[in-house]
Amino acid sequence: MKLPVLQSRMAVREAIEPMPAAFGRDGLPPLRDARGRSYSYLRLSITDRCDLACIYCMPPAGEDEHALRRELLTFEEATRLVTVFAELGVRRVRLTGGEPLVRRDIVALVERIARVPSIEDVVMTTNATRLAELAVPLRRAGLRGVNVSLDSLNAERFRRITRGGEVSQVLAGIHAALEAGLDVKLNVVALRGENDAEAGELVDFAWAHGITPRFIELMPLGEAAKLGPRSVISARELAELLGSRIAVEEGDKRPHHGPARYRIAADGSDRRVGFITPISEEFCADCNRVRITAQGDVRACLASRRAVSLRDRMREGSSDAELAWALHAALGSKARGHEFLDGTELEHTNVGMSLIGG
Repeated sequence: MKLPVLQSRMAVREAIEPMPAAFGRDGLPPLRDARGRSYSYLRLSITDRCDLACIYCMPPAGEDEHALRRELLTFEEATRLVTVFAELGVRRVRLTGGEPLVRRDIVALVERIARVPSIEDVVMTTNATRLAELAVPLRRAGLRGVNVSLDSLNAERFRRITRGGEVSQVLAGIHAALEAGLDVKLNVVALRGENDAEAGELVDFAWAHGITPRFIELMPLGEAAKLGPRSVISARELAELLGSRIAVEEGDKRPHHGPARYRIAADGSDRRVGFITPISEEFCADCNRVRITAQGDVRACLASRRAVSLRDRMREGSSDAELAWALHAALGSKARGHEFLDGTELEHTNVGMSLIGG
């Protein structure tokens, strides 16, 4: 199912107040929505392709439809959008996918984005299968950190979850990232009856390497929605599984960097475990993120089915001010909270995470 897109500029402008005549490059207001939330964090998907097919993210090989190369944002278009976002107050850019490392010449794109004035932090979410060879050039290009997806240390379980992946490649990528001086975090999607019993081992592995692990609740989106509620395990249950490793109270939340809530280590050290809880403890009130899909659609929320094509506007000749106004319009209609549990959950099964750039 294709995402609904507001095709005309008139439709965008009618979404909120008419565009002021004086609105221009030198006076762009910062990105805020109707509820006063400000946006400083851009998640930019650069491909919908991935070299793995995790059971909660990608359909089995051959069942998904990838965008044609001409449908993806070019490096020039991606850099231009980042520049517009930077003028609107965005300071942190996270490159996502699909798997961003499968995009050809990814190092060159990182270098372009890192050079955009006012962008302070360029990071990436990756499965790390290609990170062993790319960690050093990425770091030199300006990448600051990586969030590595690792749902199991057990080779057989990892192959099952990823439909054929080799955990040894991911571990090699993690070690290369650490040696290159990248900040590394571990992302673990918790699946009841699959990898939940491994939670303690994953935390021990991360802490042994100076890495912060974060557990992510399964969201009812795409393939994850098809797994059903039986696969969901809450952050509270995971915290109980970790037992004496972590303290009872929460540590710092760090809302300006992301949605994770943290528990500190029980031994009083600075080690932490993060929990990202979009369902059991939603964090919409603190949202500071806006998403651009690999095809250039802006999505105000991961769960929203409404999109505005910035790619089409650029290719039609829109100015930077017009792009900025389209962004304000898209965020102006953002709901108070996500729509995962709005009674239309079945619609979310038709939108894959890799298509959005979660």
